[in-house]
Amino acid sequence: MRLVGEGRQFDRLLEAARVYWGRRPSGPGPCVVAEAMHQDIRVIVRNLLLANAICDVTSARLVVLTGTDREWSKALWEEFNVERVRQLAEAFGAAEVVDMHDLTDRRLAEHGDDPAEGIDRAALQEMEKATLIRLNQVPRLPEAENGRYRARRARTRAFSAVYERLFGELSPVALVTSHVDYDQWGLAVETAMRMEIPVVHAQSTGSLKAYTLFPEARQGKGTFREELTREIARFFDERVWPHRDLIRPNAELVAWRAKENLGRGDTSSFEVRTETERRQLRRHGCDRLGLDPDRPLFTVFNHAVSDAVGTNLEIFDDLAQWLEETADFAATEESVNWLFLDHPSQDRYDTTGHFASVARHHAGRSHLAFAPSGTMSKNMLWSLTDVGVTVRGSVSNELPAYGIPVIQAGWSEWSGCGLSHVAESRADYWRLLAEAVAQQVKGESVLGPEQRERARLWLWLYRSGADVSSPLLPHWELGDGEDYLRALAVGMRHVERDGDPLHCAVRRMWERREPLLGRFDFRDPAGLATALTASRSAS
Repeated sequence: MRLVGEGRQFDRLLEAARVYWGRRPSGPGPCVVAEAMHQDIRVIVRNLLLANAICDVTSARLVVLTGTDREWSKALWEEFNVERVRQLAEAFGAAEVVDMHDLTDRRLAEHGDDPAEGIDRAALQEMEKATLIRLNQVPRLPEAENGRYRARRARTRAFSAVYERLFGELSPVALVTSHVDYDQWGLAVETAMRMEIPVVHAQSTGSLKAYTLFPEARQGKGTFREELTREIARFFDERVWPHRDLIRPNAELVAWRAKENLGRGDTSSFEVRTETERRQLRRHGCDRLGLDPDRPLFTVFNHAVSDAVGTNLEIFDDLAQWLEETADFAATEESVNWLFLDHPSQDRYDTTGHFASVARHHAGRSHLAFAPSGTMSKNMLWSLTDVGVTVRGSVSNELPAYGIPVIQAGWSEWSGCGLSHVAESRADYWRLLAEAVAQQVKGESVLGPEQRERARLWLWLYRSGADVSSPLLPHWELGDGEDYLRALAVGMRHVERDGDPLHCAVRRMWERREPLLGRFDFRDPAGLATALTASRSAS
């Protein structure tokens, strides 16, 4: 991972950025707050570019938040150099750079751990819980918490008070952040939502993707992710689904191309072309796993067990409980096979061996198999799977696009778009599973009549329609090495902001209060038709 401040190109980047952004607003008045609490330079640069684009739209100055502490450094970072982050932020025109962890240390020393006055206590406790689970890389909290746990809770409460005071003083017109969970990021988001400040969530993938929750769009007092899920569903149904006939050729092209790079690593390509090939590979896979190839197979995709627990709607107390109870249910349903697949990055999220313990508990059952994801290629996995089961994983939008139904026990940002079967309660989850088992045994799929097309439209939206390319910003997949820094510096030396797609997309999103950046103007079907190329290129 390219750390901020590493490499010979970093100083050249700073020079190019200082010239490019020139003299930015620095006096009193409106500001845009950008978070820079990550060691990957690509993450910070995306936030700074988005924030500066909003500054241009709103005539605001840029304020950057940074910093870290011992626990976050131990859990996530190789090295976090606050001073180098400060230099980067100032080169991008920041009028002020604030070390949030330093402010929190001072708050604890001078005022103790009294939380923000306006924060909901239940929401604060959920934030404490999610943070502790992630920092300690455990499935759930112990019944008796030690002093280190209590100290972290105190720090989280102090964070809430610092954010409340700071945002009260700054009155930001927007918050731009790479993360929306845990204390150092999530409490900024929670405070912004309480103060009716728009929150822009930059994504660490693609050319440039970002979601935005505007205060007037909120339907209740849900979390950021919960409210955003509803907003994305509304946008999809109003702006994408009505144009499905127009978009369909492009969605089919994207689905065909996406088979080559869904997922992570060398096992992510899906190349099976015929049903005969699928049956042959399926039999081979079942033989490897010791499963009956003549039974339908349900694949349960385990989540990173300490990742952002409770930050969207979920019907179980935590991700560990979902896995345990799903395995208990599967143990009693012997008419189908069940493959439990662990998350590919679980070693960074769990130090307890939770997945292995669930596997041991159900050892000896001939219709159950447990495996790490890295041992199975996409070709094998999708040939085996008749129904996918997950909480909020990306398989819930990938599998339906290729005709494989998915049952979800929680929300992800696309859960309102009609791609999968989303359980509304635990009772509903068990009902969906039981009905799927019954239908699969009869040879009937539970894929909904529109789910495949909706999933392909979502795939197109995610990889094309809502992914904004700009010569200012290298694609995420270029990596974080010297080539990235060089390309970024070249862009700022030779590309002007006038008419730049990034700035045009940000202005359109901001003025129309839309929940995501768009490559196209979805309110202009005629313009959209001329911009789409699949039907022309297919010939």
